[in-house]
Amino acid sequence: MQRWAILAALTVARIAMAVQFQSIAALAPQMSLQFGLGFAAIGTLAGIYLLPGAIAALFGGWAGQRIGDIRTALGGLMLMALGGFAGALVSGFEAQLFARLVAGVGAVALNVMLTKMAGDWFQGRSDLPAAMGILVSSWPAGLALAMLIMPYLSDTVSLSILLMLPATLSLLAFAILGFVWRAPFVDPKGVASVGQGLGLTRAEWILIGTAGAIWGLYNVAFIAVITWSADKLIEGGLDAVTASAAGSLIGWAAIFSVAAGGMLARSLPRPDGTALGCFILSCAALLIFAHSGAWTGHPAVMLALGIVIGPAAAMVMTLSIEATRADVRAFGMGVYWAIYYALMGVAPALLGALRDGTDQVAAPLSLAAGIMGLCAVLWVVFRGLQRRILPRTAP
Repeated sequence: MQRWAILAALTVARIAMAVQFQSIAALAPQMSLQFGLGFAAIGTLAGIYLLPGAIAALFGGWAGQRIGDIRTALGGLMLMALGGFAGALVSGFEAQLFARLVAGVGAVALNVMLTKMAGDWFQGRSDLPAAMGILVSSWPAGLALAMLIMPYLSDTVSLSILLMLPATLSLLAFAILGFVWRAPFVDPKGVASVGQGLGLTRAEWILIGTAGAIWGLYNVAFIAVITWSADKLIEGGLDAVTASAAGSLIGWAAIFSVAAGGMLARSLPRPDGTALGCFILSCAALLIFAHSGAWTGHPAVMLALGIVIGPAAAMVMTLSIEATRADVRAFGMGVYWAIYYALMGVAPALLGALRDGTDQVAAPLSLAAGIMGLCAVLWVVFRGLQRRILPRTAP
C-alpha cells in the first residue's frame, strides 16, 4: 500500500510539471493581449521550459547520487515554484524568459528523478508496467488540466494570478512528496558499482540516438496537437474557452490510451505493427483535422484524436531499453532524455514561427502530421539497424 501512496505523490509532482509547462499555451491569447507577444515569442516561453534538459538530463543522475534523489526532486519542485511566481510578477519578455528558464531547470531535475524513484519501489514486481503507465499518463493529464481550467478562469481571474497557479501546485506537490516519501530497501547485491560500465558502444550510440529522436519527435507532435487544436477550433467558430475545453479532450483521452498502449506493449511479443499503425493513423487523423471544417470540433472527434495518438507512447519507451546493455542503461537513458529535451525545447518556437509566417491555423497541425509519419519511418530504421548491428537482441 505504501508504494502506491508514493506513486500517487510522484504522479502529483509530474502533473504539476505538465501544468506549468502547458500554462503558457493555455493562456496564449491573454498573454498576447496583455504583454503584446507574438506566437513565436509565446512559443519561445513555452519551449525554454524544457530546453535545459538537453544538458541537465546527462547530469541529473549524478545530482541524485550526490545529494539523494528525494532532495533533488524537492529542489526541482522548489525551483519550479520560484520561477513560476517570478514569471507571474514580471511583465518584460526577457524577465519572463529567465523565470521560465529557472522553473524549467527545476522541472528537468524533477523529471530525471521521478522515473528512477518509482522504479526503485516497483522494480522486480509484476505491477511495474501498471505503475509506470500511471506515471507516464500523468503528463497528458497535466496538459489537459491546464487547457481546461486556465482559459475557463481567465474571464474572472487576472493573468498574474493565473500564472501563479502552477507555482502553487508545485508547492503542494513539494509538501505531499516530502511527507509521503520513504526510501525503499534496495539489495546492495542488485546495485551496480558506481562508475561501472559508463561507455556506450558505437552501435548503442546509434540505436539510443534513433530511439531518442523518435521519442522527442512523437512528443513534439503530441504537444503541437494539444497546443494548436484550440486555434483551429476558434477559426471554426468556437469561442476561446469552448475551444480550449474541446482541445483538452485530446489529453484526457490520451491518459487512457497511453495506459492501453502500455498493456499492448506488455502483451504483444512484436508490437511493431501496432506502433506503426498508431503513427500512420495519427498522421492521417491530424491531416483530416487540420484541413476539415468546423465539425472537427465535435467532442467525439477530439476524443478520437487522443485515442489514436496515445498508444504509441508506451511502445516507443521500450526502444530505449532495447538499445543498450543493462550496465550502461543509466547513461544511455541520459542521452535518450537529452535528445527529447533538445527537441521539445526548440520545437514550440519553430511551430509558433510557422504559425506566424504562414498565418494558417492548419500549418502547425499539418507539420505535426508529418512528424508522426517521420516517426513511423524512424521506427523502421531503428528495427533495421537493430537487426544489422545487434542481431541477437532484435525481435
